Amino acid sequence: MKPVRRKRPQVKPQTGRLRRRKKHNYVRTFFAFFSILFLLTLVAGAGAGWYVYRQFSSDLPDVSLLRDYKPSLVTRIYDNSDSLIAEYYVQKRILTPLENIPHMLRLATIAVEDSSFYEHHGLNLEGILRAFIANMKAGRVVQGGSSITQQVAKTLLLTPERTLERKIREAILSIEIDRRYTKNEILEIYLNHIYYGHGAYGVEAAAQTYFGKHVHELTLAEMTMISGLPKAPNNYSPYHDPERAKERREHALNRLVAIKAITEAQKNEAANEPFNLVGLKKPTNNAPWFAEHVRRYLEKKYGADMLYNGGLTVRTTLDLKLQRFANEAVRFGLEKTDKRLGYRGPVSTVNLEKGEQPDWARLNPRHKADMDDYYKPGRVLRGLVLEVGRKNVSIGFEDAKGYIALKNMDWANKVNPSQNALWRGKLKDARKALDKGDIVDVKILEGEPDDGGRLPLALEQTPAVQGALMAVDPRTGYILAMVGGYDPAVTKFNRAIQALRQPGSSFKPIIYTAAMYKGFTPASIIIDSPIIFNRAATEFKGWKPVNFEKKFFGPTTLRTAVTHSRNVVTIKLLEKIGVSYAVGFARRFGITSPIDPNLTLALGSSPVTLKEMVYAYSSLANGGKLMKSMFIKSIENREGAVLEKNVPEGRQVISPSIAFLMVNIMKNVVKEGTARTIGRKMKRPVAGKTGTTNSYIDAWFNGYTPDMACAVWVGKDNNEPMGKKETGSRVAIPIWLKFMEKALRDVPVTDFTPPADIVFARINKKTGKLTRSTGDNAIFESFIDGTQPDSFTSGTSDEAAHSKNIRKGL
Repeated sequence: MKPVRRKRPQVKPQTGRLRRRKKHNYVRTFFAFFSILFLLTLVAGAGAGWYVYRQFSSDLPDVSLLRDYKPSLVTRIYDNSDSLIAEYYVQKRILTPLENIPHMLRLATIAVEDSSFYEHHGLNLEGILRAFIANMKAGRVVQGGSSITQQVAKTLLLTPERTLERKIREAILSIEIDRRYTKNEILEIYLNHIYYGHGAYGVEAAAQTYFGKHVHELTLAEMTMISGLPKAPNNYSPYHDPERAKERREHALNRLVAIKAITEAQKNEAANEPFNLVGLKKPTNNAPWFAEHVRRYLEKKYGADMLYNGGLTVRTTLDLKLQRFANEAVRFGLEKTDKRLGYRGPVSTVNLEKGEQPDWARLNPRHKADMDDYYKPGRVLRGLVLEVGRKNVSIGFEDAKGYIALKNMDWANKVNPSQNALWRGKLKDARKALDKGDIVDVKILEGEPDDGGRLPLALEQTPAVQGALMAVDPRTGYILAMVGGYDPAVTKFNRAIQALRQPGSSFKPIIYTAAMYKGFTPASIIIDSPIIFNRAATEFKGWKPVNFEKKFFGPTTLRTAVTHSRNVVTIKLLEKIGVSYAVGFARRFGITSPIDPNLTLALGSSPVTLKEMVYAYSSLANGGKLMKSMFIKSIENREGAVLEKNVPEGRQVISPSIAFLMVNIMKNVVKEGTARTIGRKMKRPVAGKTGTTNSYIDAWFNGYTPDMACAVWVGKDNNEPMGKKETGSRVAIPIWLKFMEKALRDVPVTDFTPPADIVFARINKKTGKLTRSTGDNAIFESFIDGTQPDSFTSGTSDEAAHSKNIRKGL
């Protein structure tokens, strides 16, 4: 029997539930797929990130270096009163602690550069995204997104190239810097390091460059202007583009309003404040010759890197007030001498008939900062002669006009080429000196323009003569003032310390001092008479020395010989004491330059430096004690540690008594000798000696008081004669006098104190013997006790009269 197959009951499918189940499966599968994909992406991203991190962080700079980072700082040189003389730097930066930087300047910087600085961890992602979108829209880089921390990383730890690799390294470093340092530490580094334009690094240097202030003295308007500079210092500089600078300042002010740091009213007030700019200046240098002397010393001893980057603090012996007096005196004297020598003609000429015009940019280069007071009184410019009349000359500039009245150019007699001498008298007709089309130097004078708007001018010319001055304190050896030439902008050659020049008769005091040690006294007699040196070396055979006056004066005391600079007496004296002996005394006085050991030494034939001469004379002023030349008191590094400290030191080179004898003789040079101009004008004891070399090539005056010694030299660098009768008295003394009158104006009058063994005796100044007379030929002469004369001019030996005429310590 076949089994009966049962039919399965057909079940009607539940279609709705089935669809839901299928949909659920699809969703679950979708989410599973994308979850896996997301996880794979995260893993891949993490792996890629880890790879990038490993790839670019393996050789990154150590951010801990920022802790000991020593940025390039300014080396500053100060005078003896801590007034700034000069600065040397590659980057002008003055480190300023954050607490000394105004809070508003910090806020403005953050608001402009990195508004979420205190919230992010090194990277301003919002700023980066905003910059990315802005740059994509513009099709070029128009906005940066670097945080303050990134800028620190970029400028201090990385190279400046703009590559993706450098950007990744910058981001890694920024995160690490943010992890290691506080926000305030990062901000302090930024505000001291970032570039603000015109050579200024950091906010303190920026404040000084733009406003001539310290950073804590800035106004709101000034702080916001500075805060906007780092993005593009050149573009936003108020010196270059005031309008863009104002727009950038307003942007900074708006950002401060947005963060509620200032009110709308404060913003409007600051936005309307004008830029009170101090003007762009060259690096500070108020004593170029002295500062260069210091600079060379620092570079030689400590190296260029320490000099220009080390932030040294150098305190010197210079007195800036005296230095200004010295600068004025040298310029005044050289200009006066040069004008006395005559007008040398125009700088150049142009042919106005052919339409030629001067190149004004080359003739008178100027900066925008000079525009407001470019034609100020005292400024020397080059101008074009437009018209010449007998008593008036019309001068043109690029954008102004002036005139020269005859009285302001009456010195301009030209040198007579046929006679090589000057025409006598003042210029009577301007047409004999100037022609239309001449390019000439003119000085703008005080006074109002004439009816035609022309500025009053005076004709000038750059001196062909040069000069030098050095003043020192005899008691300490401090260099107080130094001038090495007419214009340090033209040449750095310092004639005060580098030039070797024949001292002429100013060397004679050294010969006479040596003679005092050989038993001579101020009253010793030497016959001033003709002499021929036939026994001398070949080059001197037949030599017949003469005096300046071309005559002889018979028996002459050493005092008179020094007072009137008698050549023949000095030569005979040198022959008596011995040339080698005199050379030894020159070495005692600190003369280290080579000396030719022959009788011409009596006339100052061996070249020396002005510095050597001023120190030799200063030893006489200091009782025979020669102080070591000193120009630096101390040097400190950036941390304030003392690298060098100097104190006055000296040695007794001659006895105080011999020094006093020479001082007393040299006072007579000023009283009635070749320097009597000084004696008439300065109401204080002064001693010194003039010097003039053959053919009027060199002119000197070296003089001193108990408080200061000063030496002046004038001449031409090419050793050409200056001109007839251009002696030390005529050329050097006016400079010395102009300086010393101002330098000693507030110094009490003091005299040289005689040592205890100095006695005074009334003698006849012609015979050197004792005298009872009180007339013009009688003087009280100084002697070391026991060396005074014991006989009278009359030949008698009246002991009572003798004792009356000897006075100790007079």
